[in-house]
Amino acid sequence: MIMRVIPELYDQLPDNPVEMLLISFGSQDDIATFCSVTPQAVWNWKSRGSIPRMYIEDLSEKTGIPTWMLCPKHFDKGESGGVYGSVNEYAGQDR
Repeated sequence: MIMRVIPELYDQLPDNPVEMLLISFGSQDDIATFCSVTPQAVWNWKSRGSIPRMYIEDLSEKTGIPTWMLCPKHFDKGESGGVYGSVNEYAGQDR
């Protein structure tokens, strides 16, 4: 079962995006299965501290972690992406 991360917990998330995902998925194997990649690929992402952009939106939708937190290189803070693209979206202020 995948746990969704709520906006109130964003400031408590680790800096490494794979470690963020581990809170929701529980294991690197589960992340690999969801992304249809090998566990080694996820280990490499964790080592680099970066997830390939092609997986970010699906991971964001599944976990509730905004795209800009998972991939700050390609998404601006508050940019819509995933289910909760911004805290204001979650609060219903941008709907």
